[in-house]
Amino acid sequence: MKSITEILGGAQLLLSLTFDLQETFEEYLNDEHRAFLALLCVIEGSLAPRERVYCGRGRIPYHDLPFFRAFLAKAFLQIPTTEKLICRLKADANLRRICGFTPVASASTFSRRFEMVATLAVMDQELSALVRQYVQPHVALHIVRDSTAIEAREKPTTTQREVRRDAEPPRRRGRPRKNEPKAEKKLKRLARQARQRAAEGLKELNRSCCWGCKTNSQGNKTIWKGYKLHLDVTEQGVPVTAVVTGANVHDSQVAIPMEKLSERKVTHLYSLMDAAYDATDVRGYIEGKGRVALIDQNRRRGDVRPPMDPAQKQRFKIRSTVERANSHLKDWFFSGKVYVRGIRKVRAHLMIGVVCLAAVKILQHLILPQQEKEAA
Repeated sequence: MKSITEILGGAQLLLSLTFDLQETFEEYLNDEHRAFLALLCVIEGSLAPRERVYCGRGRIPYHDLPFFRAFLAKAFLQIPTTEKLICRLKADANLRRICGFTPVASASTFSRRFEMVATLAVMDQELSALVRQYVQPHVALHIVRDSTAIEAREKPTTTQREVRRDAEPPRRRGRPRKNEPKAEKKLKRLARQARQRAAEGLKELNRSCCWGCKTNSQGNKTIWKGYKLHLDVTEQGVPVTAVVTGANVHDSQVAIPMEKLSERKVTHLYSLMDAAYDATDVRGYIEGKGRVALIDQNRRRGDVRPPMDPAQKQRFKIRSTVERANSHLKDWFFSGKVYVRGIRKVRAHLMIGVVCLAAVKILQHLILPQQEKEAA
């Protein structure tokens, strides 16, 4: 697997500068710094301006942009903790200058700014802006969906042997009495999600740290404690939608809300998913919108559905794109377990990596080929 630096190449071409970048830095600018600069060039091109207003009392506050760049550098350089990030900023003069720190802020200040980034969902807004600028103008033929396990160092709300379910009010067994009204049948969750807004459907899902079980690509069951990252990517591997839930949430419970979120951002014709998403309501919603649902069949008792035809099987091979995207996230931007706690901070931590992956894929598949074509 290639590294990010090998994929992006030199930043000289990407930044379209007529002078050497080394002239603006006192120390040697290596390929890692140039690749990070190229990443920032894409991300900040769609970043909404955000400045703190000084009221004239107390210490002048830090600007938001250096912290935003530092959080991206933490994921790009795979720095596990904030303390190590601060040490790297103090030791690496080039990285400190790229981020814009003079001097480097304290750990408590970093913690407060990360809390602000998590509360305001800054990384979610940035991902939407990147998709709107680079992906939305084109027709995305395929949207590929899958989830990946995220291990966390947090106390789970469930045990390995039991999964906490929503408590239902007790009901007397047997036929109802003569004057007793019949209990209304509740719609199943997938049927409700087809009628709900995406935010309402996601709100019903568990978002706390818990134990999860999933069958991997080799057919073996893996058990982990933490969360699940659900990802929608294009056929080039550019992330479009990302949702974080508890580890015990089944993949099919997130399919319809994610389909609704992705259809607002891009125009796509096919939705590709593995057998975990094989549900009648999921297929019905996608086909009701005029798209094709290519979902691997989950064979059940009495299932007489015909298998995919050769053309569908060939198109279904594109589904490996999302598996590579999940692999790239863990190899390039996630350094082991997640150390922050709570769904809000965990989501912000994961979304930083998703934004970095989106920028890398945009550079690799959209910007660099266009620049090479213009140069030729």
